[in-house]
Amino acid sequence: MTSQRSQLDLSCVDDVPLHLVRGNQTGILLSIIATVLLQQVWILLIPLAVQLISRQFGVRYNPFVHIFASMYPVSTKTESRELLRFNNLLAILFLTVTLAAYAVGWTILAYIALAMLTVAVVLALCGFCLGCFMYFQWKQFIALRKIKKQRQL
Repeated sequence: MTSQRSQLDLSCVDDVPLHLVRGNQTGILLSIIATVLLQQVWILLIPLAVQLISRQFGVRYNPFVHIFASMYPVSTKTESRELLRFNNLLAILFLTVTLAAYAVGWTILAYIALAMLTVAVVLALCGFCLGCFMYFQWKQFIALRKIKKQRQL
């Protein structure tokens, strides 16, 4: 007898169920915690690789989703794939900046980038999507700029 929790439906087209999103966020957060506790920055290569795989091939191939999504109850709530791709890009950016800054000895920048990613992930797990807010502001800025250009013609 299988429970509904253990089955992951990864066939979503436009939206991704919230429990899958939370699984990915949990994997990122646990990687950050392990990095800080063990003082081993190379651990951040794991979430970076996972996010790059997910960016290229989709949520179906995200190992964090397969490992951690079953911790959360199956959700009918979803998040937009477009917003998730933007958030995924932000995670990749913060992880890359953290690793690059650490590699060249700019530890303060590395800690700032890692702290920003940590705040974004913790807020997302608490229900506030900082990346979604930034995406909305960006879209508004672009739309207003387009309207101003049209008025000038």
